[in-house]
Formats: sequence, structure tokens, C-alpha cells
Amino acid sequence: MRLIRLCAMVAGTVSLAACSLDLENPNAPTETQVTTSVDGVIALATGLQGRFATSYGSFAYMAGLVTDEFAAVTAALISISDAEQGAVPSGTAIANAVFDNLYRTVRTADDLLTGSDALASQIEPGTRSGLRALAFALKAEALGEAIQSYQKIPVNTFGVVAPVYASRAEALSAIRGLLDSAAATIAATAPSAFFNASILTPGVSLPNIIQVFRARYARMANDDATALAAANLVARSGPAALSLLTFPAPAVNPYAAVTGGANGIAPRRQWRLSMAPQDQRFAYFVIPSTTIVGRVGALLDPWNRYANAQAPLPVYMPDEALLIKAEALANQNQLAGAQAALDSVRTDCTGGRGLDDPKACLPALAGQLTQSQLLTEIYLQRRYELFGTGLRWEDVRRRSAIRGPTAAPAVPVDGQRCWLPYANGERNANPNATFAALPDPTEPAAFPASCPTP
Repeated sequence: MRLIRLCAMVAGTVSLAACSLDLENPNAPTETQVTTSVDGVIALATGLQGRFATSYGSFAYMAGLVTDEFAAVTAALISISDAEQGAVPSGTAIANAVFDNLYRTVRTADDLLTGSDALASQIEPGTRSGLRALAFALKAEALGEAIQSYQKIPVNTFGVVAPVYASRAEALSAIRGLLDSAAATIAATAPSAFFNASILTPGVSLPNIIQVFRARYARMANDDATALAAANLVARSGPAALSLLTFPAPAVNPYAAVTGGANGIAPRRQWRLSMAPQDQRFAYFVIPSTTIVGRVGALLDPWNRYANAQAPLPVYMPDEALLIKAEALANQNQLAGAQAALDSVRTDCTGGRGLDDPKACLPALAGQLTQSQLLTEIYLQRRYELFGTGLRWEDVRRRSAIRGPTAAPAVPVDGQRCWLPYANGERNANPNATFAALPDPTEPAAFPASCPTP
């Protein structure tokens, strides 16, 4: 237990994943440690943030690979270059990893909620509030990334031997409920100074994370009113506006970990070349190249942002909230307000808002756009502003822009497939996930296509 106590003391200054959760097995804290030790619960919260960094990285990696963001480097396995062309057969390791990592995050969040309940009388109210809100928020986002990857997902998994797979609508309702619980928890009792300084990852704003996620999934549910209200609660300047996952050595940023080797990827050069000539956002993410070529001929740019193994990873891009606001207003036919929010993203330039985030440095739009024109421009700006966050995949589904597999050396546009196949490990362990009970979704045969959901 001494190691766990030390972990709790230094959680605010070490890597997200640097603390062991259990002296014997750092990947599986015992139920006794979680439910009978305050130190164990605090260490579990530290571990949850590390788990989330890993699962978020897996999701964004795969989403970028099957859209038009990433391609395999020369040393990558054939399964990586197949995925960049839209081919992801059942049993593909990188597809299985998305599911496995997301549900490790879900399980750890459930453990934290259980422990914070069992020890409620022993944990200072503000600290307990922070612990529970963090668990609600990161569980919700892990499930949200799951519904952006799979057609159906299990939602109720804690202590359930054979979880049932829920429809997208059912899962989205549960996700939004978790995020509302997170918001209500910190509204009722503010997180303590100890939680903010010694448990929460330095540089992360829990209130902002909660509201960005609330806006994100309200948008996905086509609830424009709630999306707008949540987006308006997101701080857009100052230290609270940018939440970063940090990776002090020996921890490594998820993208830096896959710049080469068997799972290596890099940004497609076409992403940069498709920008307006004056758009400066490419410099945040990549270093322009004219020579780097991938495993099957894709033209690539090397990372700039993540070339350093310890580069922080934003939990969200600050201007996502403005883009959600613009879309919600456009959908409600409030076109002037939508265009003003959109112009705030376009005109953001070096030094703007004091944030280290992508800077377009574009002029404001000339003249009032129609609703259709605004929505097209919003999705264009999302493509460049939210690069590498995994959100591109859901965006192309929303726009019915699945174009089907694109064989190299052709360059994909938008998305190449609707969903990932279900994870093999889950199929082997869960009678509700066998091929008979849960067939892999049939991909569209004509393009561009939407992605039907049950």
C-alpha cells in the first residue's frame, strides 16, 4: 500500500500513466483496494486518466486511418496500409485494440464510481465530487468514441458477464446522461483544491471537458438547443480553455509512439494541400514535405506537433465549441450568429486568445452565406481545425460522405467505411456478441453513402 500512497501524493506532477494502481498488478487493482482504501481510490483516478489517454489515442488513430487523415509509413504492417484503403477485416488487431482500450477506460471509471460510493464518508466532499465527475465524464467519452467506431456497443458492462449491445440511440442517451451527471455533480459541490492540484492532470479543466463533451454529444443527437447552451459554457480564453494530456518521460504521446514501426502512420500530404493557400493551420500539425512516401505510395507529411515524444495531447480543440455553436445556430436558421461564430474560428491568428491551438489566420467570410453554404463551410473548418481528434469520421457520416474503399495510389476523400468489425475477444467471451447474434455491419455498396444505424 505504500506505493499507492506515494502515487496519490505525486499524482499532480507525474505522467498520466506513471503510477501503478496495484503493487502486485498495476493493470488490475483489487476490489478490496478500490473499496476499502482512500489511497487506492485516488490512485485509481490517476490511472483512469492514463487509461483515457491510451483509449483516446487508439480511437483517433483508427478514425484518421479509415478517413482521409492518415496513411501507413513504409515500415508499417500490411494491415495498416489495408486500413488506409478502407479494408479492415474481422480480427484486425488495430480494430480490436480500439474496443479493448475503450472498455478498459469504461471499467476503470466504473471502479472509481464504486470506490467513491463505498468510501463516501471517508472522502472530503469536494474531492469526492471531483472524482465522480471525472469518472462520469471519461466513461461517457469512452462510450462516445465507441459509438463513433462501432454500429452497436455494450453500455451496461460493470459486473455483467454477457453485456447486451445497445443501439446507437440507446447508447447516446446513456452517454448524455453520464455527462449531465458530471455537470450536476460539480455544480452541487465544487471539486476541492486537493482534487484539482493533486489528482486531476495538470493543465486539464474538468468543467470545460464536461461542457465540450455535453455539446459534442448533444450535436450528435441533433439537439441543437442543448448543444448551443453547453458550447456557450465552454471557456475560450485563458488557462481553462485548453485541456492537455501530458506525457513526462518515460511516457510517450500516442502519436509519437506510432511515427514509425509496425503500426506507423503519418498525416496525408493531401490534407495540407487541400487547404486554402493562406490557411496556416498546417504548421501546427505537420512539417511540409515533398519526398516522404508511405508503404503503398501515399504522399505524407511528418508530424510537427507530435514529433516530440513528450508533446501534450489536447483533450479537445478549443474552437470545437465555436464550431458546434455555429452549426447549432445554422440549423436553427440564425444565420448571422452562425457566421459570426464561424468567422471567430477562421480569423483566429497567432496570439489569439493566448492559446497554443491551430491558427487559421483566414479573412472573415464576405457577405452573408445561406444555411447550406454555412453548413458546408462549418464542416470544412472542422476538417482542418479538429485534425487528428477522431471527429472526422463522425463528420463524414453526418454528411453522408462515405465514399467507399480507395485503393492506393488514389487518395481518399472523406470516409472510406462506416464501422469497424466487432472485436474478436468480445465475440469469444460474450454470447451476445457471436457472429450469429451480432453480425458485422454490412458496408454500403453504392457511394457516397450514409451509414444506417439500428
